[in-house]
Amino acid sequence: MNTKHILLCLLACLAGQLLLATGDLNMFIEKHRFLAADDETILLVDYQIPYRSLTFIAQHGGFFAELGVSVSIANADSIVYSQAVTDNIGIRNRFDATSNRKFYLNRLSYILEPGSYTLSFIATDRNSQKSFSWEVPVQSLDNTSPISDLELSSAVEADSTQYLSKFKRNNILYRSEPSIIFNKSETDFLHLFYEIYSLAEERESSAFLTISVEREDSLIMDLSNDITLSRDIEAMTMRIPIGDLPAGRYNGFLNIQVGERLEERRFEFVVMEDVELYQAIMPNPDDEARLMRYFIGNRVPNDWSNMSLEAKKRFISSFWDQMGAAYQSTVPAIMATIRDRIDHANRRFTHFNPGWTTDMGRIYIRYGAPDELESDESSDETRFVRKDYQIWKYRTKANAVYLFVDHLMNGNYRLIYVSGDDMEVTNPSWQNFVGDDFDTTKLRN
Repeated sequence: MNTKHILLCLLACLAGQLLLATGDLNMFIEKHRFLAADDETILLVDYQIPYRSLTFIAQHGGFFAELGVSVSIANADSIVYSQAVTDNIGIRNRFDATSNRKFYLNRLSYILEPGSYTLSFIATDRNSQKSFSWEVPVQSLDNTSPISDLELSSAVEADSTQYLSKFKRNNILYRSEPSIIFNKSETDFLHLFYEIYSLAEERESSAFLTISVEREDSLIMDLSNDITLSRDIEAMTMRIPIGDLPAGRYNGFLNIQVGERLEERRFEFVVMEDVELYQAIMPNPDDEARLMRYFIGNRVPNDWSNMSLEAKKRFISSFWDQMGAAYQSTVPAIMATIRDRIDHANRRFTHFNPGWTTDMGRIYIRYGAPDELESDESSDETRFVRKDYQIWKYRTKANAVYLFVDHLMNGNYRLIYVSGDDMEVTNPSWQNFVGDDFDTTKLRN
């Protein structure tokens, strides 16, 4: 299997590696050969490009990238194929453009007569003008070969939709992975697809097949199987379990003997294991739970105190992922914003308790600085001594009004009235603190 891998991968338990190619556009490409009628060869060229390698432009209610692909196949000095393809790639969520998990996948196919060829592949991101080029020799499959190339897939499943239609055989989707990277959190198996070719005199006989997988000269798997041949072409799929394999690079060897014909195919793959990143602002998860309630209220689990530390960390990390999506931002960016608001609250509103835990701190952390702030003092018509108060009004981030009163005249303002925020509650006796002559028109927004 001839594969070119271009990506800077940070894998758990595996050193990052940069696989170089001509050009500055990162993508993966792989070719497979299968026998066709009349001794011809079917050549499949699969290419996969991470969304984060493309430049997306906002238009027509979405975000679009345009990839121009040029392919030529030459036999000696003669051009056998010359093809130009435009891939229009659209996404709805602009943050998919920075995803580590999302890719564009496509396949081109060609029919080759017996002979030796040179395949040239050039791809250009038309929005950024970044490019990638690959040139590789291609030998047609000999009509006496007992086996095709090996195609590695992350999923093999029934699918009657038009999704990835080029990767289907009899309504079965074979999701090819030119990257040869398999994430254990997304699949339990690596799927090997290949075809076995038998001659007429070999029908009803058996093909003997062995497959082994190694890592750093250690044998990981060794299997053998007898396959009864009943047709010219036997399509085969073999599953290799990866769930228990540690992260790293593996080499595989498939040997097949059909009658007197013996042939070997080699393959390689990388197992990736997600390292669960803990995303939090507060050192104490219980403080983080209080912070989360500022945004999601009672959706923080009621049994929080009984949850394990790992379960709390998973919930907190998931909360910040959702916050990034809700605010149409990246997780680091929204966490930085909230962290800045906490720092401001601690500087401005701390008295007997940390500023971020006060009423003013809570509202400031949720919405930031108010669009309008009015400070004043209550009249003599209150049931108490005169008290300072502040009115905060929001119009851009929210449509809400908050009235805070300095109950004890020590700078610790308490929220007594709110409109436009269902997460806060008005004190039924709020007007006792500001006097019956308080101008309620001040609370209009």
